[in-house]
Amino acid sequence: MVDLPDIQTTEEGREYEKNVMMVLSGEKKDYPSYFGGFMIASGAEFDVISPIDETIKFGAFQEPEDGIMLEAVTSAVKTQKEWAQVPSAERAAYFEMPLRTIKARRLFYAAAVTVAAGMAREDALLEVDRLIEIMEKAIADGKAGIAGEPTGVWAVISAHNSPLAAPAGYAVAAMVAGNSVIMNPSRYCPSPLYMFYSLTEKAGLPGGVLNLITDTRDKSTDDLANDMRVAGVVAAGSGERLEDLMFLQVDDELGFVNEIKGMNPAIVYHPADMKAAARAVAESAFAYSGQRPFSCSKVIITADEQRKFMDALSAEVGKLTISDPVNDTTFSGPIISRKSEESYRKILAENAGYIVAKAEPSDDAPMGPYVPFAVMAGLDDENDLSFMDSGFPILNVKVVESLDDAFLELENTECGLSAGIFSKDQKAIDRFSGEAEAPLRYINKSSRSLAPGIWAEAKRFTKRSA
Repeated sequence: MVDLPDIQTTEEGREYEKNVMMVLSGEKKDYPSYFGGFMIASGAEFDVISPIDETIKFGAFQEPEDGIMLEAVTSAVKTQKEWAQVPSAERAAYFEMPLRTIKARRLFYAAAVTVAAGMAREDALLEVDRLIEIMEKAIADGKAGIAGEPTGVWAVISAHNSPLAAPAGYAVAAMVAGNSVIMNPSRYCPSPLYMFYSLTEKAGLPGGVLNLITDTRDKSTDDLANDMRVAGVVAAGSGERLEDLMFLQVDDELGFVNEIKGMNPAIVYHPADMKAAARAVAESAFAYSGQRPFSCSKVIITADEQRKFMDALSAEVGKLTISDPVNDTTFSGPIISRKSEESYRKILAENAGYIVAKAEPSDDAPMGPYVPFAVMAGLDDENDLSFMDSGFPILNVKVVESLDDAFLELENTECGLSAGIFSKDQKAIDRFSGEAEAPLRYINKSSRSLAPGIWAEAKRFTKRSA
C-alpha cells in the first residue's frame, strides 16, 4: 500500500494513518489455534492477505488438524463448569482491562479492522465503538448480578461483515453470563479477534473460557455447529458458510442467535428532500462495499416518483469514491477477497442489461479486489437478486404502483436485520413502524447508523431467558 501522508484532511485522519502504519509495521506472527489455554500448531499454514492490497501479508495462520474442534469443545465443556462457579461480578472484572485498552487505543483497533477487512475509517470506528458499548453493558450487568443459570458452551461463528464488534461482543456477553466460548471467525479477516484474544489472555482470563479456531476449509465450522455438546450458536455475517447454519436442528436444547445479513430493504415514498433520501439510500447500500450487516440490497419506490428518484440516486452514486480505505476522501474500499470478486463480477456479467447506475473504483486504487458498485432496475421476480441478498455492492430498485404495493413488496422481502423508510408522510411512517417485520428500523436516515451485535447481552445466554 502506498504511503499517502498528504491526502488526510483531518487531524483524526492523520492519527488514524499513523495507527495503520503501526499495524502494518508490527511483527508478523504465526497464529495458532487456541483452546484450553494452549496454543495448538499443526505445521500446515495459510497466509491471510489484506483486501486493501494483496501485497500486505500480516501473518501465517495454522490450519487446524482434523479433530481439533472436537477436542476444543471437550476442553470448553470442562472449563465452563468451573467458570460458572465464579461470581458474575468477578467474571465481569476480567474484561475491565481489555475494555480500558480498547478505549485508550480506539484508533489502533479501528486501524487493525481496516487492514484486516478493508473498512473505511468511519465503519471501522463504528466496529470499535460498538464493541465498547457491548462490553460496558456486559460488565455492568455482571457486577449487578446475572439472573438465570449459564447454559454451557457457545459457538460464535462470524464472517467479515463485522470482524470485531459482533463476534467479540457476543463472546463477552456469553462469558460474563458464565458460559465458555469458541470463536470461529472468517478465514479472510481473523486477526482482529486474535488481538482481542490476546487482550483477554493478558487480563488473566482462565485458559479455556475463550477459545479461537480458524481454518480455510470451513470444516471446523461444521464440526463446531454440529457438536451436540454445544449449548448455543451465534451466527453473524453473510455468505454460504453462515447461511448453512440456518439448517441447524434448533430446538429448546440449542440456543441460536441469528444475526445473518438479509436484504435490509427501504421504501422511498414522498420524502421531504429527494436528494437527501437518495444520498442516504446510496450510503445504506454501499458503505463498506455493501458488506455491512445492515447494507440495503433493495429500495422500493412508487412509479410516480421513479424518474426523480433515479436521477437523484444516479447522481449520488456517481459521487462515491472507491479506493484505499485509509484515505480521508475514500467512501469505501475493496470487497473482502479475490474469490468474492470473481463471484461478484460473474453476477454483474449475467445482469449487465439491468445496470442503470455504477460507481467505478479510482484509477489509483491499490492492488486488491476493488469493484464497481451497481444499481439495477427492471429485474424480474424470479431473479435471485430480487429476493436474496448477494452480500455484494448491488442495489435493486423495485418500482411499484402504490404505497400499498410497496408494503406488500416489503412484506414479501426477507428483511434480515433491518428495514427503512424515507418519507414526510406521517401515516406512511406509522404504518411502516407497525408492519415492517425487522428487528431494527431506520426512518429518514442511513442504515449506516445501525450497529452489529444487536442481541449481545448477557441475559440472552442464560437458561432463564431461553
